Amino acid sequence: MKVEFTHDIACVWSALGYTRFQRAAEEHRAGGGELEVVFRPYRTVVSSAGTPQSPAHLQPDPVAQIARAAAADGLVVNLDRIVPAPTAHAHRLIALAAAQGTAEDMAARLYRAHFSDGLDIGDANVLRDLAFAIGVRWNTEKGDVRPRAESARSARASDPRVPVFRFPDGTVLVGAVSLAALRSELRRADSPRRRVRPSSDRAPTAEAVL
Repeated sequence: MKVEFTHDIACVWSALGYTRFQRAAEEHRAGGGELEVVFRPYRTVVSSAGTPQSPAHLQPDPVAQIARAAAADGLVVNLDRIVPAPTAHAHRLIALAAAQGTAEDMAARLYRAHFSDGLDIGDANVLRDLAFAIGVRWNTEKGDVRPRAESARSARASDPRVPVFRFPDGTVLVGAVSLAALRSELRRADSPRRRVRPSSDRAPTAEAVL
């Protein structure tokens, strides 16, 4: 079963959603399920401009709520430590890791580097160190990461649109959906009796929840 994950490393909702999805994926595989994750890059306004989602962009209550929700799922979010950085090279590193079979671990490490560790994920030396830690063989040419990731779509300031989870039958979950919802969808999508929805049908969506 293949699940497409559209995301941006600079998006706190993508970080939270992926942390939950990673746990659901581990449980699914432990139960004998097969799963391939395909990463689709998306450039949010904050990563395009090189400015992070921080307390300056959010009210105090939502910031605390995000941090609590992330901590409950095992992700430390230090919004006050985020280093402003574009994410194009980070997405390319995930593409490189995908070619070597370690994209999921690489994505998780990049999220931690950005939101927990306060590292500059736009810096080639930082990315090289992160790649080495995961075991990704780094091929560089003047600091550029090969292979190049597909071109990331851009978002409007009022419309972040990520994360997005697309399942084989056309079901789409949008936002930092709950762990329970991800578990349920993985079970349902992997069921041998599932009905594959024609591509012309409208896929249901789930809005971001904490």
